[in-house]
Amino acid sequence: MKTRTLSLFPTAVFAFLPLGAQAQTVAESAPGPDNDIVVTATRASKNARAEEKAAPNLINVQAAEDIVKYPDFNAAEALGRVPGVSLAIDTGEGRFVNIRGIDGNLNGTTFGGVTLLNTQPGGTYFGGGGRAVELDTVPIGAVDRLVVRKSGLPDQEAEGLGGSVELTPRTAVGLHKPFVEGTIGGGYQSAHKNGDVFIGEAAAGTAFGPDKQFAIVLTGSFHTDKRGFDDVEPGLLDAVQPGAPGDRVLDALDLRRYSYNRRRFGFGGELDWNPDAQSHYYIRANDAGYTESVHRSILQYRGLGDTIATSGNVITASGVDARVTLRDEQETHLNFIAAAGGRNDFDKLIVDYQFSYTASTYHRDYDRNSTFTRPGRPTFTVAYDNITGLYPTLTPTGFNPSDPTQFTLTGANNATERAHDREYAAVLNVTVPTTLLGGDGRFQVGGKLRFRDKIDQPNNVSYAGVPTTPLSAVLGGGPYTDYYNGTYNVGYAPSILAMRAVLAPLAQFTSAANAQRNAQGFFNDTENVYAGYAQYSGTFGKLGVLAGVRVENTDGTYRGTTIADGNVFTPASRKSRYTNVFPTVQLRYELMPQVIARATYSTGIGRPGFLQLLSGAVIDTGNLAVSVGNPGLKPTTVNAFDAQLEYYMADSGILSVGGFDKEFNNYIVNNLQQNTTYVDAGGTSYAGYDVTSYTNVKSSHARGIEAQYNQKLSFLPAPFDGFGVLGNVTYVWSQFAIRPGEGSRLPGTSPLTYNLAAYYEAHGLQLRLSLSHVDAAIFGVGGGSGFDTFEDQRTQLDLTSSYQVTRNMAVYFNAKNLNNSPLRYYEGLSNRTTQREFYDQSYEAGFRFKF
Repeated sequence: MKTRTLSLFPTAVFAFLPLGAQAQTVAESAPGPDNDIVVTATRASKNARAEEKAAPNLINVQAAEDIVKYPDFNAAEALGRVPGVSLAIDTGEGRFVNIRGIDGNLNGTTFGGVTLLNTQPGGTYFGGGGRAVELDTVPIGAVDRLVVRKSGLPDQEAEGLGGSVELTPRTAVGLHKPFVEGTIGGGYQSAHKNGDVFIGEAAAGTAFGPDKQFAIVLTGSFHTDKRGFDDVEPGLLDAVQPGAPGDRVLDALDLRRYSYNRRRFGFGGELDWNPDAQSHYYIRANDAGYTESVHRSILQYRGLGDTIATSGNVITASGVDARVTLRDEQETHLNFIAAAGGRNDFDKLIVDYQFSYTASTYHRDYDRNSTFTRPGRPTFTVAYDNITGLYPTLTPTGFNPSDPTQFTLTGANNATERAHDREYAAVLNVTVPTTLLGGDGRFQVGGKLRFRDKIDQPNNVSYAGVPTTPLSAVLGGGPYTDYYNGTYNVGYAPSILAMRAVLAPLAQFTSAANAQRNAQGFFNDTENVYAGYAQYSGTFGKLGVLAGVRVENTDGTYRGTTIADGNVFTPASRKSRYTNVFPTVQLRYELMPQVIARATYSTGIGRPGFLQLLSGAVIDTGNLAVSVGNPGLKPTTVNAFDAQLEYYMADSGILSVGGFDKEFNNYIVNNLQQNTTYVDAGGTSYAGYDVTSYTNVKSSHARGIEAQYNQKLSFLPAPFDGFGVLGNVTYVWSQFAIRPGEGSRLPGTSPLTYNLAAYYEAHGLQLRLSLSHVDAAIFGVGGGSGFDTFEDQRTQLDLTSSYQVTRNMAVYFNAKNLNNSPLRYYEGLSNRTTQREFYDQSYEAGFRFKF
């Protein structure tokens, strides 16, 4: 299974955003001795809770002041602490988020009100929708707050079946005094004993000009680490049938040793101009992304299931062979956003507007893979036990992994890839305050235009004239006899530098297989969205009402390549156009000053994934088989019902409980049609073929309950008044037709997710021990239940601490994954492990300053 890493690289972002998106970003002074240190409202915990309480819709807000209380590197990990949000991780860090059991391909994400796009279409999960935003590209130092919207409003994007995420960047709105703040730290990764970790973040801002009409804020962050881990990936012989005992006979075994070098960057800035009390303009820049380099060596056992004999739990396989592979890869993910806008108050009419450009890019600079085999060497036997322990133990006979002379270089290939996802957008909102309906309200109308194009262009090649170089001539590290705490001997790894020297003078060529892969992975899509809305919001005593409707027209052209028998390539292009209407009614009632009751009805959309819409087909006339996307897919839409009761307490405390019901129409699933007729884009018919594609199912649902509790025990006598407890839990029941006549929970849905924390915050000291849990979820849908892949449940324990040494400086220490929770996948049944990675603990220490 493919594993990925995280690291950040620059992406510039300019934004003139409308004041409507920044309405809560006024500044305020911190109380007490820090009165002359500027703290923007979006960064303060108490203002985040007040925003939740006042909002007409269901939202959760995580302010920067709370984000730093956890050892999270990026926005994905910070979002994983929010009720109803579950985290998908890889290589020890969060990458994607699911909201209320709905995977990231079907949820929306904005950054300062501008739509964030996907960088790598083939790197997403659950069918490769190509829409999920890689939130590991956004460092937490670039964010003032995180907002999870669980019921959308007409003036917001309709994209988001589970909900949507807004990342608010650092802002200059309301800034009136100069400030400088930052973080400098280092760390240590227990796995492979890596200490090359650096964390640097800085922000500065000031107001200037006549009457301080102008304000500016600049931010920058840099995080780098070299991380290593071990990954055991068994290849199981047969998939199981429902109700059958787990078949754990191996067909293959990969012992993978990873070393990553990640460089994560984020830069930003905003210039704010308030010429008078009725006008507001600003320009913003935010640039985030990462570059990662991966060195992976694998000792591969093959033929473990060909000829076997069983004695108790021990299986003896004969006719086994082995090989060594090396991967040398580098890739960069970048997000660029540019926008301009403003707000003007004409007394009885308020107008705000925005123009934006977004570009998300993925560059795979090189991906060199070399293979060392044992030509002319005899096969051997392996005795292994895949029953007793957590992972298989094995004893080879007639084979010594630590002997590099038996392996010879027999092949090498390389791959590059260029993908971009770009969008131009324009927004106009007009607001009219009114008492027409008898309450304190306002009418609002507006529209948005989005013009998007998405291209992916892979290039796979092979090396010609590869010399028969023995592994012993290009040795790197090893022998690694302590792999998995001494469970395995994986021998030697080839040297990255030596293999680069071997491959550098060789010519590269595109084989027939490479040409097919290149054509199959290519697409060039255009997708435009035209939206308009109208809404009314008003307050009638204790009752708040918001009602409105949004209309979105989607006009797409999806281009690819049809491939016949691996060597006939024909361009393909198909169009798709549809219009959707999204009504909403949201009620908020103040039972008491601190008790709020909510009932909402909202709607949303999840557009088909770009790879699911792929126009090109792979046609195999020999086997009478076709694999093709479906440009005729309908979008998935949702009718969502929510009810929630909230009690707000002192010190930003809250107790809430609620329930939700999401009813989906046209959910997208894999589809196999046997002995049918396929007609390609050129009109050619292929009768009697088995066609693998995607289709819509009429209905499915996700229903659940959600609760949270957070209270600082300030009523206790000092020094115990600093103690507090926090917890949130979500349980989701979901159902869809995974295959004809067979139901299952939705892909990506973890039935149970929760976060628990015990903390102490007083007298300059902050301590927090936090536990997060995510249940198992379907990761990939197979042809039968025995072939479905699951990401296993995961429970992680973290520690954060800081001490305010002076009013301007604090020191901190964080420890992550104290319980060494692994990333594990299984196939069919939970005892059929197909991948397990242990990351061990990560430690970070440093200091924070602000002036």
